[in-house]
Amino acid sequence: MKRQIIFLLGFIFAAAPLAFAAVSGADHSEKHFTQTHHLSHDERYLTGDWKDERAKLSDKGIDFKSSYVFDVLGNPVGGNFQGMRYNHSMGLDINVDFEKACGFKGSQFHVSGLWRAGRNLSSQVIGNELVVSSIYGHQQFRFYNLTWEQMFLEDKFSIKFGRMAAQDDFIVSPLYWFFVTNAIDGMPINIPKNFNFTVYPEATWGARVKLEIAPEFSSMTGIYNGNPHLGKDKYHGLDFGLRLSKGIFFMQEFNLTPKIKTNYCPEGLPGRVSVGGYWHTATYFDLYADDNGASFAYTGNSARKRIGNYGFYAHIEQMLFKEPSVEGAPEQGFIPFIAPNWAPGNINKYPFFVDGGFVWTGPIPGRDYDAAGIGVSYMAWSKDLTSTQEFQSDSGMSIHPGKYEMSVDFTYSAQITKWLFIQPDIQWIINPGGSPKIPDALVVGSRFKIIF
Repeated sequence: MKRQIIFLLGFIFAAAPLAFAAVSGADHSEKHFTQTHHLSHDERYLTGDWKDERAKLSDKGIDFKSSYVFDVLGNPVGGNFQGMRYNHSMGLDINVDFEKACGFKGSQFHVSGLWRAGRNLSSQVIGNELVVSSIYGHQQFRFYNLTWEQMFLEDKFSIKFGRMAAQDDFIVSPLYWFFVTNAIDGMPINIPKNFNFTVYPEATWGARVKLEIAPEFSSMTGIYNGNPHLGKDKYHGLDFGLRLSKGIFFMQEFNLTPKIKTNYCPEGLPGRVSVGGYWHTATYFDLYADDNGASFAYTGNSARKRIGNYGFYAHIEQMLFKEPSVEGAPEQGFIPFIAPNWAPGNINKYPFFVDGGFVWTGPIPGRDYDAAGIGVSYMAWSKDLTSTQEFQSDSGMSIHPGKYEMSVDFTYSAQITKWLFIQPDIQWIINPGGSPKIPDALVVGSRFKIIF
């Protein structure tokens, strides 16, 4: 117990100076859940309106989005070891609305980049798969988006193409961005672990088509380069090659956005139901069988090759409570969500994943920009992979067969100023690494967000 108390005191004193140091940090644009879009430039940005120049540029169609996000997290209990890690993500997004800039209706150009640094508490200390910090990955200066989007038919049909990630449009919700854990923040994390589904900050060549079929129903189709080598750190996001030797992948998603009308909310409570699937044309290796259908771990033969990979997913969110609209305040309410997905277990290490929880904006009277949330994630190991690992373990190999891992994220984002948010966070990691060999871990810490 004495060790845990010393750890927590050390964590508190270490986090405080980092928070103050962050205020003088550089630019970054990181997706996060805030509702400051209706404020003036002077109010919502640390750097203000640049003596009216920012507003003038925005009126001409040029918008800058920059923020700095950093996490300080530690595990006083459980895991392989106890420790604390810091990591940050900084960057810049520039968007050009050509309708405002030069009258070219429905055209948007987007370019972005980032800088990440810091260390990974999950891999270096705890030993779990559901990484506790969503802003860890590709710790370097990195180029990201370079896209053009064109709208048609009164914005009911759009085409976007360029350098982008599939996650920019598919299997995503603004609710995910609220959480600190990488199990949820961004997207359900098992999918990019199973195949080269591109996620922030890893972009590749691709195109997306979106069609509004009815006022509350739309369809999206995407095609992307599936070569994982393009995202390697040595290229810093600047490998613009079209090497297709590792296949391409296709996305299809349908979205229904109903509004439930109530006596106290006649305009309707917003919701969304998304269902979709994907197909990757690359070659995959069976996790259990050889060409004869027997265990390759037993026979010593090569694993069977299988052409293509696929999966299906769904996302449901529905606001159940909405506070009356107040001029000058953001939309506030209680939104639960659930998102399961499935892929074949013979070629995917994590074939089943489900996350769920809620985000409640404005939970405390007078704290309109605060938000609270709980997110629970469950990721199952492939039974075929577990069978192979069990045989290898019985044969004397140093392998711990995995079965499942769970993560629970309790988090609260508090607005300190219009442009500064502090987000205390507690996570409980159950069955780290999929195996009972590693003790369950308690993670405590905070996220800091500064909007420039």
